[in-house]
Amino acid sequence: MSESGVTTSWQIPEGETREVRTSAAQRRVRRIFEDLGLPPHPTMEELCKAYESKSGRSLYLIEREMQPGAPSGEYERYLTEDRIYYPKGTSPAHQALVQCHELAHLLLGHTLKHDAISPDVVRRVLGRAHYDEPAEFDAEIVGSVLFLELNLEPNEGAAAELAPALTHREGQHA
Repeated sequence: MSESGVTTSWQIPEGETREVRTSAAQRRVRRIFEDLGLPPHPTMEELCKAYESKSGRSLYLIEREMQPGAPSGEYERYLTEDRIYYPKGTSPAHQALVQCHELAHLLLGHTLKHDAISPDVVRRVLGRAHYDEPAEFDAEIVGSVLFLELNLEPNEGAAAELAPALTHREGQHA
């Protein structure tokens, strides 16, 4: 639940279907990059700037302490900006994965819906820790592929050396 006390969840736009296969998710992520005018393997910063440019909205990625049992990431929509909250005190890779999941919701055009029942109540009454909602599953798959396709360390180490090779191998199978 967000600090405002409002529980939110996502829904897939009408007429959209979810694709489960990783190859389909890879194609979706590549189409997203193309639609945003991005090259293969952009940085998180490039992706966020492209989203802002296309949507006309500011996007803020904000690190904050998450409560035990709460979702790893949260999203809040304001009049002219979007905020994605990701967990403090975890690895940079986990933080990036959470950011990618929340970004996937935005990039896939998922819309917010407000739940009348708190997830805590659902867990206590039904004994479930996760929703089986199509939008969450969709964002998890596409967010995971997005995480793999982004150049998360653009100026250092192996990622800086591998990015040109990955671009060169685009569409080829080993």
